[in-house]
Amino acid sequence: MSEGTNKGQLSASELEDLVASTDTGGRNPTNRHVAMLIAGVALAWSLFQIWIASPLPYSLGIGVFSSREARPIHLAFALFLAYLVFPAFRNSPRRSVPIADWALAIGATACALYLFVFDTALIKSLMGTRLADRPNNPNGTDVVVAVLGILFLLEATRRALGPPLMIVAIIFLGYTFLGPYAPGLLAWKGASFNAVAFHQWLSTEGVFGIALGVSTDLVFLFVLFGALLDKAGAGNYFIKVAFSLMGHFSGGPAKAAVVASGMTGLISGSSIANVVTTGTFTIPMMRRVGFSPEKAGAVEVASSVNGQIMPPVMGAAAFLMVEYIGISYFEVVKHAFIPAIISYIALVYIVHLEAMRKGMEGLPRASEPKPLKWALISFGVTISVMLAIAGGIYYLFAAFEALGSSQNRLFAVLIVLGLIACVMALLRSRAGEDTRMRVLSTGALVIGVSAIASFGLFFFMDVLTRVTGNWTQWAVAVLLLAVYVGLVRYCSQFPDLEMDDPNVPVVRLPEPGPTVKSGLHFLLPVFVLIWCLMVERLSPSLSAFWAAMLMIFILLTQRPLFAYFRNEPTEGTVARGWSELIDGMIAGARNMIGIGIATAAAGIIVGAVSQTGVGAVLAALVEFLSQGQILLILIFTAILSLILGMGLPTTANYIVVSSLLAPVIVALGQQNGLIVPLVAVHLFVFYFGIMADVTPPVGLASFAAAAVSGGDPIRTGFVAFFYSLRTALLPFLFIFNTDILLIDVTPLEGVVVFIVATAAILVFTAGAQGYFIVRSRLWESAALILVAFTLFRPGFWMDLAVAPYDQVDPTSLVETLERATPGTELRATVSGMNDVGDPITLTMMIPVGNEATGDERLEAFGLMVFEQDGKLIVDGTAYDSPAQQAGFDFDQVFETLDVPTAQPPRELFYIPALLLLGLVYMLQRGRKRQLVEEKKRLKADKEATA
Repeated sequence: MSEGTNKGQLSASELEDLVASTDTGGRNPTNRHVAMLIAGVALAWSLFQIWIASPLPYSLGIGVFSSREARPIHLAFALFLAYLVFPAFRNSPRRSVPIADWALAIGATACALYLFVFDTALIKSLMGTRLADRPNNPNGTDVVVAVLGILFLLEATRRALGPPLMIVAIIFLGYTFLGPYAPGLLAWKGASFNAVAFHQWLSTEGVFGIALGVSTDLVFLFVLFGALLDKAGAGNYFIKVAFSLMGHFSGGPAKAAVVASGMTGLISGSSIANVVTTGTFTIPMMRRVGFSPEKAGAVEVASSVNGQIMPPVMGAAAFLMVEYIGISYFEVVKHAFIPAIISYIALVYIVHLEAMRKGMEGLPRASEPKPLKWALISFGVTISVMLAIAGGIYYLFAAFEALGSSQNRLFAVLIVLGLIACVMALLRSRAGEDTRMRVLSTGALVIGVSAIASFGLFFFMDVLTRVTGNWTQWAVAVLLLAVYVGLVRYCSQFPDLEMDDPNVPVVRLPEPGPTVKSGLHFLLPVFVLIWCLMVERLSPSLSAFWAAMLMIFILLTQRPLFAYFRNEPTEGTVARGWSELIDGMIAGARNMIGIGIATAAAGIIVGAVSQTGVGAVLAALVEFLSQGQILLILIFTAILSLILGMGLPTTANYIVVSSLLAPVIVALGQQNGLIVPLVAVHLFVFYFGIMADVTPPVGLASFAAAAVSGGDPIRTGFVAFFYSLRTALLPFLFIFNTDILLIDVTPLEGVVVFIVATAAILVFTAGAQGYFIVRSRLWESAALILVAFTLFRPGFWMDLAVAPYDQVDPTSLVETLERATPGTELRATVSGMNDVGDPITLTMMIPVGNEATGDERLEAFGLMVFEQDGKLIVDGTAYDSPAQQAGFDFDQVFETLDVPTAQPPRELFYIPALLLLGLVYMLQRGRKRQLVEEKKRLKADKEATA
């Protein structure tokens, strides 16, 4: 590589220091005892978190910690390590810990542990009182500890996360005291010193609130799981698999970078670490096939940052949403799935368009692939054979009515798999290589067998549960052990995946088959995690615990087992496994320092909001600025997220903005006729929060990528921001079209939504990039964006063409309900007073039930009304009824009542959209043909001249 290429690039050790300074702490003491102490505390933190997540304390009856007790211990670990591993200033010692930092670490730890120690029965017996005995009435010692604790936390925040979050927290703290002196709308009565100290430090409203609770109970185990998986070698495995499968395409290294970062994002909570982990390998390769340093870095940044929107981990946001919204973790992941997937597909397409625009080629493949025609034919033949076998067996069993039990269903699945295995074995033994190429597709075989085996697994688990009863967990453990040993034996037949030197030219990509097969055992703990979360519906913490336990077992046993199956010496393999396990647990704890500090510091802001009521003030301010326009409200929210994102970590940004503006968007949307689900608003805030690591001029991930590529960090940030426009578009779309979040859609509708949304995001990407088949003209780009909008929101045009509602007299509510079709919804506008006595107008939906009469349907909804002076007035709502949850309240007056009309299917607007897309395609295809002919003519002229 030339000297010019290396300009601005950092060495491997410098990149490690970059990640350490932002994620795990940039100080590594040379004193062995101090280094051992830091490692020991980090290891103890991991062991503590594993203990409180496990079922053992409850089984043994010892060591049970409530959430209120665990949070101070969690923060104590984070503060102690923060002061030891994050230097105070740029010129502070990196190889030793100053005395002042020791004092600060001990003081901060003591202040955090005060809430645990001084709320025990022992303290009550010694002192006659404990913290729980004096709610909202702290004594002098309590106040001193609270003040010192907040100061220690703010300084730790500055060290670990930089000044911005600390400054925002100080501003909110100052507002709680200086409320009487605030201007006009922001003024409030203020709070006493004791009240603020109690609220922020001694209660569960501030620092030790929900955010820190999520960090304690959920996030740590997932971060630890990711660290253990990475230490086992899964990170390198994901990168190699991505390159082996996609590296040969046009711009292949960039596409492989997107896929590898997506897979790494499944287990990583840090976009910066993701950039450096995958970027050191992918960025030089992207540059080698023609990407500029800035574009290579931007592709890596965009894909790594998007790793935080990938279920199941999603950074820490998924777990915070569970607490803030009050829905299950499964629901959060379900709602986030389609936006995350189509966002990654769009990024791959962006890379494809860049490669096509510049005529880039991929890297050479390890072996010649089969021609496209035979690849498609073999895929179809393989799938058809499997469908024929599966269908035949199903109808055979159905004919004998034998599929009424799980045992028989499982037996049918096993017969199908056995017949498929026999057919494939017969083909391999009797058919020639040409025949196999034409009729056998490995991809189709994997997809088909996986789908059939998935059904079999469900039936098998049902049978196993009924057979083993209370011993099911042990039976599953034995089966997992057998599967793991079998996978390791199979993987041992293939060579280990060594880490490549990214600066050495790649002559040929790795073989896809051996590469994928060499690390299949890494997928087992990921499968266990997803199974526990999605199928067994265990709590996220317990799911992560079982996955982490399996990961610990794999770390300890994989090297001895590989050596055994390869007939290699096993000496030292167990010790190496222990070393990797301890390193992984220490790395997991150090990765958590910043998250623990961020959630605690964000708790100061959340506490100030709850204590001062500034949220209501902000709602009034946003409503005034937006003049009640929901689109303007969303734009203001996005801008606030981006501004805060320049300095706050993603998690803290999400906590702050969702606390301030999520309820505002829902309330103002309701006042303006748009019913916005709360989960859509929280995902909206989160999506703009992840732009934190992209947004110039501060985006840390862009600086990390520029350090690898040698490009300009600001330019890298702007290119990455442009690539991330699709991520900025999606939140606006799913606010107005909640089908994308799979809200109230059937499985079949979900498949259609996924296909249409994928097509729409690809068309939008082509329009935004200005390139489809060839470089687009301005009107073509506009037409493509219009097509994408229509595919995403066909209802917008249908509502303009045919009014969605007819207005009727509100006093005819009962009669209208009786005539309405069950399953539809009436739309009502009511006027009343808000909590502070100001007039307010709200829009509510009244579902039409299956009851026989209108009165019964109204009663089932839980709404009581009466008519007075020609107006329909709310008389009350049944407790916890759908009416009460919708927002109906006593003395509200019905202003309008709308009945849904017989609107044609909104999907009809897909037809003109697709026709317009076809027109653009045909025009560009014609220009493409002309360009190809022009190139051929120029080449012929050149050859003739030569």
